[in-house]
Amino acid sequence: MATSTARLQADPASRELLEKIAAAGVPSMHTLTPEQARLGMLAGVVNDIDPPPITRIENRVIPGPAGDLGIRCYYPQQTSTGSGLPTLLYFHGGGFVIGDLDSHDILCRQLCELSDVLVVSVDYRLAPEHRYPAAAQDALSSVDWIKDHCQEIGADPARIAVGGDSAGGSLAAVAAQHARDIGLNLKAQLLFYPVVDLVGDYPSHAEHENTYPLFKPVLAWFWSHYFGPNDSAQLRGQTWASPIQVESFENLAPAFVLTAGMDPLRDEGAAYAAQLGEAGVETLYLCVMGTLHGFLRLGRVLPSARDTLVAAAHFLRQRI
Repeated sequence: MATSTARLQADPASRELLEKIAAAGVPSMHTLTPEQARLGMLAGVVNDIDPPPITRIENRVIPGPAGDLGIRCYYPQQTSTGSGLPTLLYFHGGGFVIGDLDSHDILCRQLCELSDVLVVSVDYRLAPEHRYPAAAQDALSSVDWIKDHCQEIGADPARIAVGGDSAGGSLAAVAAQHARDIGLNLKAQLLFYPVVDLVGDYPSHAEHENTYPLFKPVLAWFWSHYFGPNDSAQLRGQTWASPIQVESFENLAPAFVLTAGMDPLRDEGAAYAAQLGEAGVETLYLCVMGTLHGFLRLGRVLPSARDTLVAAAHFLRQRI
């Protein structure tokens, strides 16, 4: 099945935002410690919209491969009878080093509200405290758990999807591959500007190596923390780190793949979408031109964020 491609014109506020950031002298992330960068990401929530209303939120703990794993469940306004709610298992972004349930709280609320699904956000382990493959192990463990314990949270086992942004998009891609391999019939995968190829070389890498927020030294900072002293091309080429290296793309869940025009990750996301399409996977690839990596969490200043989430929610609702 051919990959379908759509493009939206991003709000010109993106360039205005970049100018303000440059004028303010905001320090690049690679000059910070992981702890400082985590606090900075949480502070950035002020650029998102006000929290949209949903029915309720529940924080829970599930078994993980190295101990308890936190999840946060966002329940939609709809009520469901019988087998339970359609459910999106979500993995936050942050280069496997920063981000948590709180940094992506509003984004998960939006996905819950717009898609009318139960969103389950996973608080996977972060580097450098927990290096590769800890995050991937947690992602796969959460898929295993939701497959066998749907009833505990009111989820419908026949209507499960996965999603994530940036590093979380990588984990969602890995989770979708794992779900296929264990016989879990996912209904969709939402991959928002995902990290999918840590060994490939793409034109957008060079084109946007000086574009906020993923300056070239910032990406190097993320990977140095994630892989540590054992970093190597062989390690980066493993499918848990570079899901584009998977042997087969066949029979994966329908995919919504989003990239940003001013993002060094743009072309690897496009390549992943193309691989899915060539394997016969129903795929919608959307490149929002003129905006930057991470724009979905900047809804207060970038109107294109909500427009894009509406498109993603429509894709999800039609398939779950």
